[in-house]
Amino acid sequence: MRAIGKKMLLNQIYGVMLLSLRAALRARVVLCLVVVQLLLALTLPHVIKGDGTPGGELEILLTYTLGFCFAIQTLAALWASCALFAGEIVSRRIQMSVVKPAGFLSLWAGRWLALLVLNVLLLTLVYALVYTQIRLTQRNRGWPSEILPGAMHVARPQLPTLREEALQIYQKIKSADELPPDMSRAEILRTLEEQAAERYDVINPGDEFQLDFNLVRTVRPDEHIVLRMKFDTAYGTRGHVRGICRLHPAGDPDNFVEHTLDSVTQSVLRVPFETASFMQRSAFDEPLRTFRLSFRFESDADEASALLLRMRQDIAVMIDGGSFEMNLLRSAFVQAGVLAVMSAFGLTLSAFFSFPVAAFAASVSLALILMSGGVLPMVTKEDEKKTINRVGIQILRAASYVTRNVTDHAPLASLAAGERISRRVLLVSACWNMGLVPLLLALSACVVLRRRELADVH
Repeated sequence: MRAIGKKMLLNQIYGVMLLSLRAALRARVVLCLVVVQLLLALTLPHVIKGDGTPGGELEILLTYTLGFCFAIQTLAALWASCALFAGEIVSRRIQMSVVKPAGFLSLWAGRWLALLVLNVLLLTLVYALVYTQIRLTQRNRGWPSEILPGAMHVARPQLPTLREEALQIYQKIKSADELPPDMSRAEILRTLEEQAAERYDVINPGDEFQLDFNLVRTVRPDEHIVLRMKFDTAYGTRGHVRGICRLHPAGDPDNFVEHTLDSVTQSVLRVPFETASFMQRSAFDEPLRTFRLSFRFESDADEASALLLRMRQDIAVMIDGGSFEMNLLRSAFVQAGVLAVMSAFGLTLSAFFSFPVAAFAASVSLALILMSGGVLPMVTKEDEKKTINRVGIQILRAASYVTRNVTDHAPLASLAAGERISRRVLLVSACWNMGLVPLLLALSACVVLRRRELADVH
């Protein structure tokens, strides 16, 4: 009996999805959205001008074009979902839609799936257009095949967590009796965590640092390990930057590969290390996965300025992680997860409120999410002293905390930088954005719909 009940529920959801898709495809709104997306994908690369290099044009296609089309589609998905239940409740057509054994869960899930299918189709259309433009431009202008960024597994340095670093700094401040008297321990730790993520280390001429990296997999003897380092320094002294990069397997410091950097003109360095150089040495026969990097800044103090490095963001070790095309699919999957959350949120708001109120609540929520990313990093202690500022900052922090699994990932930035979108990001998109969050929103919508429906009947 339980199996029969599940089958009936799935059949109801499938039927509602098909009916919703047919109704949407007959509407002119979908056709208008398709036309808008086509125009944006085809015209934006010609309107926005880059630096004239192949890399600049590719970045415009991957970030600006895909990003702007995705923003338009997100707004459309959010507002369209806000109208579904609200319109039927106002017109009382929902009385005809909810008939036994069909229920609110079937209606909600079927319509959400219909929205998800439409969003995926539109997203596929935009990505296909952008990829076609990339290939056509590459062929017509003679771009080399290596212009496509590929997909590299990125390993960051093994450093203390933000919380651990904040606790270490807190203990130092406390031992020096320099704790701010008007801030609680929790507020100080939160501020220190925010600062730790963007903290710069100063590397003076003659200084040296070492970092450990644990790669996501063992490396093959026929591939390269690429060091990527980004630094800030005085522009006029950049050409005087000289240093030595040394990489060796952990536990075998004598088995190293060394590169000398001289007269650096770019702030982003890519240094390749041949894995075969490690494997040719008989002293080391373990699988290559954990490495130690050392960098010695050998410039003359009279010629070069100090280097500024954010160890958590500006240094990475990378190995091959697949093709550009597969990374493009991963980016589309992550964005589909965001659209799934937005559709579920708007659909639930439409069960709570009328369409104008639901659309307003959705717009305000979206604005808070976008503001939290730009405002919170600039908040200072002085900003939080006023009560009105403190309330607004707490609201932004709450919005950032609730939506961190949706907004913390930047698939287009990873795509343009040639960084493979990690399996963890894909799992979060599948389990959280397409699974748990829509389920919780669906259950809350069903509770409200039952109360609103009963109220209408009586």
